[in-house]
Amino acid sequence: MDAENGVHQAQHQEPKTKWARFREIIWDGEREPEERRLVQKLDIYLMSWATYGYFIRLLDSGNIINAYVSGMKEDLNFHGNQYNLLATFFTCGYLVGQIPSQLLLTRFRASWYLPTAELCWSIITFGFAGVQNVRTVFALRFVIGMLESPFAVGVITVMGGYYTKRELAKRIAIFYSASYAASMFSGYLQAGIYRGLDGRLGLAGWRWLFIFCGIISLPGAFWGYYAVPDNPYNSKARWMKPEEKQAYIARMEVVDRRRPVPLSWAKIRKILSGWRLYVMVLTLICHCVVTQPLNYFSVWLKSLNRFSVYQINLFPTAAQALGLVTTLTYSWISDALGGKRWQLLIVPAVFNFVGMVIVASYPNYGAVFFGYLINAASWGFWPVLYAWANEFCHDDAEERAIVIGVAQTFGQAFIAWVPVLVLNVGKYAPRFHLGFSVMSGVSVLQFAMIFVLRFFVKRQTAQEELQKQQAVDSAIDGDSDGIYNKRSDASNRGDGVESLKDPAHVTEVRDKY
Repeated sequence: MDAENGVHQAQHQEPKTKWARFREIIWDGEREPEERRLVQKLDIYLMSWATYGYFIRLLDSGNIINAYVSGMKEDLNFHGNQYNLLATFFTCGYLVGQIPSQLLLTRFRASWYLPTAELCWSIITFGFAGVQNVRTVFALRFVIGMLESPFAVGVITVMGGYYTKRELAKRIAIFYSASYAASMFSGYLQAGIYRGLDGRLGLAGWRWLFIFCGIISLPGAFWGYYAVPDNPYNSKARWMKPEEKQAYIARMEVVDRRRPVPLSWAKIRKILSGWRLYVMVLTLICHCVVTQPLNYFSVWLKSLNRFSVYQINLFPTAAQALGLVTTLTYSWISDALGGKRWQLLIVPAVFNFVGMVIVASYPNYGAVFFGYLINAASWGFWPVLYAWANEFCHDDAEERAIVIGVAQTFGQAFIAWVPVLVLNVGKYAPRFHLGFSVMSGVSVLQFAMIFVLRFFVKRQTAQEELQKQQAVDSAIDGDSDGIYNKRSDASNRGDGVESLKDPAHVTEVRDKY
């Protein structure tokens, strides 16, 4: 009778007010005070550590670009396509570590594995301040890439074990947006260090930047040992009370996020025989390939011989600001609409295509400048896509971890070799006509993959709803006498237990999340 009353009450809930819908757009909508406190604790611990750590990692990536145009090229005698190889060696290290890292994450606690990798990363960062030749830079870039590989996909995997579809995309966007803040800050930081510390203690300004980055990265690593909560089922986080752990588990059960189980060969065969891995990989490859232009924005600006080093470091921050605003906007709207994903993915894909075509055609200086900048509005694709991946892999925690890790690995793999071929600085700078023409074509393929992914997810959802309907029918048919009496009582009341067979009512509580 309690189940009937719950469904009956849900049918007669008052519609949400405009203020409630507005609050839902801004944050997570209406929640019970207890649940709101649960989510706030996750934000305080997990999100603070993750966002700060990602900020530091992307600050390092921005440092390499800024250091190259601020004296490192001349000091270490870079030539030819060695600028491209900075990214290639990093990516190779990233690829070596990515998939093994995700497999390890299914076996070991994230609360010690991820912070330990972060601590080692911090130590290696200091090493860049003392490099004396290009080969040493390449070696350190490889090691940094390998140590960085567990972080982003590991964070997204952990987040997927705690946040629901009305919460997840915006959190991933906040996490991801730390990269824009880092790139913006790196430009201002390099500009300030170049002016204020260049030559201090006999060190060039670009060397001081790596020293600073190493210093500020250490607190994040130590905070991670306390803040990272593992997954709800095995968490030993000291900030999580036993009753809170059970509440986190209950939240995940409502949205059908399954309990993690040991990874087996049978599970691996199941993953390899399904569609999720392959469609997700192809979609992310397209996105990763077409989001490379801003890495060459500074090179193009420097080739014009009309801007100072200070200006070259500052101009790309406008793109980072645009990327920050649009990324948060896409994810906020996606969550507020109840987890609408593919519709929002179309928007950044359009901006990407427009930017690629403009830069490839090279009409004039102003248009090319705009083309580089508008491409930043496409970066919000990534958080919405990963939120979607956590949702369509909701029934298998191990598959979720592997799909995210493998997709990220292949996306980074294509970044490693595609720019070397079609965006070779020594050969194609400053216009990069071939590279951006190729990327214009790939951006069209990115559109296609959105709809391919939508087709498979829609089919999966229909199959799951059919299974739930069949389960309800079986439960009803299994106790015909009891159900008959309930139907008779319900008929007399006029409310009808037949509504229990309606999937819309069966999933009403789940859709709240």
